[in-house]
Amino acid sequence: MADSAVADTPPGPSWVGETLDGTGSWSLRSRAPWLIGLLMLFDSWDSVVIAFTLTVMREEWGLSPVQASLIVSAGYAGQLVGAIGFGSLAERYGRLPILKLLVLAMSVLAVVCAMAGSHAQLIVFRALQGLAIGGALPVAISYINEIAPTSTRGRFFGTFQFLMTSGFGLASLVSLWLVPAYGWRIMFALGALPLVVLPFTRILPESPRWLAGRGRSDEAARSLAALGSGSIPPADARPRIPGSGEKMPFKLLFAREIRATFIITALLWFLTSLVSFGLSSQIVTIYVSMFRIPLAEALRYNAIVSISIFILPLILRFSIDRIGRRPLPMLGTALGGIALVAMIFPNIDAKLQLVVLAIIGQIGISVGSMVLWPYTAETYATRIRSLVLGTSSSLARAASMLAPLFVGGVLQTRGSATLVFLVFGLVSLAVAMLWLFGVKETAGRKMAD
Repeated sequence: MADSAVADTPPGPSWVGETLDGTGSWSLRSRAPWLIGLLMLFDSWDSVVIAFTLTVMREEWGLSPVQASLIVSAGYAGQLVGAIGFGSLAERYGRLPILKLLVLAMSVLAVVCAMAGSHAQLIVFRALQGLAIGGALPVAISYINEIAPTSTRGRFFGTFQFLMTSGFGLASLVSLWLVPAYGWRIMFALGALPLVVLPFTRILPESPRWLAGRGRSDEAARSLAALGSGSIPPADARPRIPGSGEKMPFKLLFAREIRATFIITALLWFLTSLVSFGLSSQIVTIYVSMFRIPLAEALRYNAIVSISIFILPLILRFSIDRIGRRPLPMLGTALGGIALVAMIFPNIDAKLQLVVLAIIGQIGISVGSMVLWPYTAETYATRIRSLVLGTSSSLARAASMLAPLFVGGVLQTRGSATLVFLVFGLVSLAVAMLWLFGVKETAGRKMAD
């Protein structure tokens, strides 16, 4: 039934979408990206905190590069399962109930990780926490995009993205002081702070697009009113959305109308994350073990990238609606790829040159990673949006799980990071080609329901 519904009736803007672009105070809607962004700040913190504590753990527990990489990969393995599993649940039970449950689990498990007594225990705890981390972000992004106005959707999402990605930068900057002074455990314990924000999410209504998609038009109208709409259509002017209430199976992503677009999306997510998480989770270890840079200095170099992660969402927020979704990731991933490939040529003693090239590579791939979220949410209809985002995110987590194993294996067997940078550079260049030839612009286009 779901397959035929999609095939027979291509999705388009609905009465909900038109209302979201209509008049009103929209006072509560304007607060939503700030509130959800603060809630998800520590999702990014929990996701990346292992990168800034791994070197200390290796010394404390006497871990080999592969053993250390298993701790990193365990978290991403959990995220892989959580992203696709909870994305499907969000299609069935709603965005906010699933999101709140996942944030609660993620926060409690952050404390549990801080109490781990061995690397084996931490592997298990990180895998469990990964289920919640991986599931929460696609659901949150679905919600934010589904209540955004078309004309300023990039800016609206950019507010959320700035706060959400701040966890990456904060974890790096805070680790400069906390890790040398107090060790690695406090960094994990701070991941419980979303519990302070969680009660305030009660003021937010469920996504009106999701409600209408489930055939609950009266509830969708009330949600729109709560968000601040000033012109709710009467009941007889709310046509049923095709596919409302139907189960959306995973195989739908390979239906004829969606298949080519989804394959490009999947490749973008997997390849971008392979480079992005491979570098972010292991670059400090490479600085210390391969470039012989002291830990404190390595953390300072990494803080440069963290500062850029604060700035990039602000740049995107004010530019992405005007210049579109494609130009910045094309340029960023191309320059980043060239920089990473260039790292195979300098002598290992040219440490400053290597660090500069590594930073350019990290920043370049980060641009592509940040634009993937709004681009993906805008490309697919509401009835499969959370499923696509969850599936895409799970592919990203699969890449994130494989990347540290690849890096750890290369470092342990070859004693050099040259192959790592060559592979990551070529993959980054391939991502730039996908943005150039495989992606259609979505800026200013109404989202389909």
